[in-house]
Order: sequence, then C-alpha cells, then structure tokens
Amino acid sequence: MHESIGKRSLRVVESSKKKRKWYSLIDKIWDYQNLEQAFYDVKKNRGAHGVDKVTIKDFEKELEHNLRVLQESLRSKTYRAKPVRRVFIPKTDGSKRPLGIPTVGDRTIQAATKRILEPIFEQKFLDCSFGFRPNRSAHMAIEQIRQDLKDGYTYVIDADIKTYFDSIPHDKLLELIKEEVVDSSVLTLILQFLKSGILENGVYYQNVKGSPQGGVISPLLANIFLHPLDKMMMERGHRITRYADDFVICCKSRKGAERVLKTVVKLLEDELGLKIHPEKTKIVDNLEEPFIFLGYIFKKGYFHSPSDKAVKKFKESIKTVTRRNQTVGLEEFVKRRLNPIIRGWGRYFGIGFSKKLFQQLDSWIRRRLRMIQLRSWKRIRKLHRELRKRNWEGELPRLSMTRWKNSKTQHVHFAIPNERFREIKLVFLLDIYNELHPQRG
Repeated sequence: MHESIGKRSLRVVESSKKKRKWYSLIDKIWDYQNLEQAFYDVKKNRGAHGVDKVTIKDFEKELEHNLRVLQESLRSKTYRAKPVRRVFIPKTDGSKRPLGIPTVGDRTIQAATKRILEPIFEQKFLDCSFGFRPNRSAHMAIEQIRQDLKDGYTYVIDADIKTYFDSIPHDKLLELIKEEVVDSSVLTLILQFLKSGILENGVYYQNVKGSPQGGVISPLLANIFLHPLDKMMMERGHRITRYADDFVICCKSRKGAERVLKTVVKLLEDELGLKIHPEKTKIVDNLEEPFIFLGYIFKKGYFHSPSDKAVKKFKESIKTVTRRNQTVGLEEFVKRRLNPIIRGWGRYFGIGFSKKLFQQLDSWIRRRLRMIQLRSWKRIRKLHRELRKRNWEGELPRLSMTRWKNSKTQHVHFAIPNERFREIKLVFLLDIYNELHPQRG
C-alpha cells in the first residue's frame, strides 16, 4: 500500500514539473487506506497520549469511526491540529530535551502526510544523509566516517547546531518544501503541524519557529531543511556524513577544514537562520584527538568504540532494572526485562572495537544478577543447599545475603556459575561481538 501510493505521488510530481502546474496530493493523504496504514505505523511506534488524553488503545477501539472523522476533516478543510503536550526527557549531560507529543489523531495525520511526501523527497536526498530515512541507518553513517578516516581525511569538523528542531524558521522550511510540493492544501496542513502550539503545565504557548521533537513528520522536515547543506558539500566534493542534525565533515588538512567550516557557518546562519554552537563545534586532528558521533568515540583515524557517556547510560539502565531490593524469578526476569536492554545496546555498539569492554560489562551484569539471586534466596541455607548440590568441598560460608561485596565471593561464584546464566539464556555482550566480528574472534 505504502509503495503504490508513493509511486502514484511521484508520477504526479514528475508530470507536474513538466507542465509547471499545481497538482493535488491532499487526496492521497486522506485516502482511507493511507490513513489506516498511518495509524498502524503510529501504533507500532507506541508513544504516550497527547493533550486530549486519548491513548492509542482508546483510539483503536473505534478506529474506523475515528479515521472517517479525520478523513472528513481533511476533505472539508476543517481539520485543526491540537497543541502538542510538552514533556522533558533527561539527557546524558544532565540537561533535559523538550519533546512535543501530538495527539494520536494528529500523529496519524502526520504519518499519513509523511507516507505521501517521503517518497517524493527521497528522490532528491543525497547519500551523505543517513538519519530517519528508509533503508539507511546509524551503522551506515559510522562506517562511512571510518572509511573517510582510513582514506586520510583525518581533520574532522565536529559540528553542533544549537537547539536545531526548535530553531527551524517556518517560512524558510516552507520555501524548501515548495520546491517539490505546491499543493496549497498540503502546505497549509504542514503549517498547522508547525504552528499547533505547545501546552505545558496547563499554559498554551504559540510557537513561531521550530518543528517539535516528538512529531511523526518532524524528522522528514528536518532532513528537508538541511538538504541544502548536503547539496553544497557534495557539489564541492567534501566528505560530509549527516544523521539528522548531527554531522561531521572529514578533510585532508586543518586549513581546508577551517575554510569548509566558514562556508558551513555562513550557509547555516546567514541563509538558513540557524545557529552553530560555538563551544561544541570544533576541528580535531583525529590522529591526535578523539571525537564523538552517534554515541561512538573515534580514535587514531581508525578505532571506534562506545563513548564513556554511552557506557554510563547503559550501566544506569542495567542498575535501574537490577536493583538489589527485589525478589524475582531469575529466568523470567532475564528474559523479559534484562535481555532486551542488553541485546539492543550490544547490537548497536557491537560493530566497534569493544571486545574487552564487553567482557567487563558481561562480568559486571552477572555480578548484579548474583546479588539479585542472593537477595531472592533470603536465607543462607538456600545458598548452602546450592553449594552442596554442586559438590562444594570445604566449609560452608557464613555471609550476609544482602551485602554487595559478597556477590563476588568464591562461594557465590561456585553456587551460581557462568554456566547457570547460559542455562537461563542470558544474552552475553561478548557473544554479540563475536557474531558481528567472526574474523576477530
């Protein structure tokens, strides 16, 4: 369904460009099948309720009715986007990132719009852009940077756009969209998404610029707005790798990097109305100094591994799940709560040079699980029973079942060996690493 709609949209675009006439895309957006598939896209991504407090589950109870209401509002041009609900999520540096959560109905219409517009703009997006695009990933961006570094482009412009999503000028964004889309109904719809406003602690704020993070269509709009940067860099033969608003440019020399950075600042600040973060944007010689991109730290023009912040965040997640004051069945706990965290983090960071780190983290995770098991046993006689079961020779220990230091004792390791974690199917980071790097072993 998605593909057929996209192809029809592209044919309309191509024919319109030849005739230089306005064309209609709005009917493709409010097509019922498109709306229905858009809802299931929203459902798959889950997410919280908006200002109307209607959850995805609530919306789905009367799905056909709700979609017909949305369809009619678009058809009759009476649709009005509701304000987004402002929430804040913590960042690794201690600050908080603002998110704007649209209602489920608004997210569905945004998803329906994205399904029609994305194939159109994918035709013009360039290979240097990897973020939030079909069949492209962060891993591909990381591999591209590694290739540039190996090719000798080790002077790296590590750039940061200050509060990018909240700073996009609406008028400049619409001008870029109009290069491909001239349906006034669609442009009005996008403007509604952008100017829907924010509800925070019961107070309404009108937003005069920015595309709220949390909106389904925001990543596509963000890519459209930075496409001129991609185009300029590629036309001039520069090696840029961009993932949404994060990008690095690899150069052969420091002087070359300085010239490129001036060009980038001029485009982003003077022409696009953005602001480069002066403290976070720098030029580094990667043979001498590391830089961080997408959670990886790149060193010596070749090596990449999880950054300290990425490791810290992972350990905090594991600590939260494996808090010691809980009594659980270890096998079910590992399967449902722990393994998804380990597997997701391991597969993302497993492409780096991280074998030793993964071994250390595996050991630390097993220790936390041993502590949980001791706490769940409560009484030391259960530890004694497990030791006897495994043919322990020597005196039975006297130790506290709630002391962290005891989780590392010889007795506890004997009672709960590494093989036990294999039996309950705990995911080992080292296994993921070896799977991704069979040649390294």
